[in-house]
Amino acid sequence: MPDLGKIPRPNWIEIDLDHLQSNIAYARSLLPAGTKLLLPVKADAYGHGSLAVSFAAMAAGIDFLGVAHLFEGIALRENGVSARVLILGPCLESDFPFLIKHNLTPSIQNFETAKALNSELSTQNSKLKIHIQIDTGMHRFGIKYDNFDEVKKICELPNLEVEGMYSHLATADIPEHPAFKIQLDRFEQLVKNLESADVRPTICHIANSPATFLYANKTHYDMVRPGLALYGYDPLCEIPSRFPIKPILRLRSTVRALRRVEAGEGISYGHFFKAEKNMLVATVAIGYGDGYLRGEPNKGVVFINGKACPILGRVCMDACMVDASLVPDVKIGDIAECINGEFSEQISVEAFAAEHKTIPYEITTRMARRLYRLYRYKGKTCGWHELNSKHFLSQR
Repeated sequence: MPDLGKIPRPNWIEIDLDHLQSNIAYARSLLPAGTKLLLPVKADAYGHGSLAVSFAAMAAGIDFLGVAHLFEGIALRENGVSARVLILGPCLESDFPFLIKHNLTPSIQNFETAKALNSELSTQNSKLKIHIQIDTGMHRFGIKYDNFDEVKKICELPNLEVEGMYSHLATADIPEHPAFKIQLDRFEQLVKNLESADVRPTICHIANSPATFLYANKTHYDMVRPGLALYGYDPLCEIPSRFPIKPILRLRSTVRALRRVEAGEGISYGHFFKAEKNMLVATVAIGYGDGYLRGEPNKGVVFINGKACPILGRVCMDACMVDASLVPDVKIGDIAECINGEFSEQISVEAFAAEHKTIPYEITTRMARRLYRLYRYKGKTCGWHELNSKHFLSQR
């Protein structure tokens, strides 16, 4: 097999795991002693690479990892991830054997599933930790917040260890939205009712990134689940961020062609751009096939040799054309900074998302698998294929 790290590549992603650990440390500083921290690594860790991110988070002392689906949890286990893993999506009876085999923690959203899981466990004379999902107003998954009796019945099943209970906030990133307080009040009342009945789970949690960072006294409970913020992107999409977090992703490419274009000539599909003067055009090897969104024509910039180069016309599947007229000594092979908030706020994930009328989550999760991942950790750079748990844990 060829050494993947030595194959020439026109574009790639760099993931700074030292920044991830710095962001975890900052989140810890906001929490009362003993409050647990869950890092969501669903959707391939929001596009950053679930295995490398999980190993780095484990080395930083993360308490839980969160995935959306059973198969994501199994993939972590089969590649050496030993941390607690909470499956945030709903549990089905077909999941039961795999939950037990791989020691994964399911989310339970109704008594029928809990009863069936309890029966399955009784045949094996074993127990399993679970978290109960509560719908306080998101209306996606979970038991309705006022159905105390159903929650209590689950807590009383003998083969289930109801370790946790949680809900998800719909509007924590919208300051002063009335639904935020309504959801918090509903969750708090249920927690109090369970305390009164002496069946309160030991780990109650509701805080996502904005709730963790903005509303400490109201939302932390026993665990928090900041996702976007731990990856270094502002949970309110503010530029610049008010929080001392560091983006962990850089999307970089290279100049693959240079040509002189005369005034009046059209560029890219549809000729949405026509040159008003003679110009030097660089073709950069990044396109929507890499997850670099197509968007509107003539929008956005990349940076080459420190100079902002406007995108000309439409972004193509594998390339885009940019104005390099003002770039001194530009040549084929020069690096183009495409998304890199550390280099310039103008090309941060937040800015790129705003330009395309979307959210940072969509930008990072759409990064194509053909983009090679390079990881920076403890001052060293390595490829994804070189990473394993021993590599990280030996660097602690």
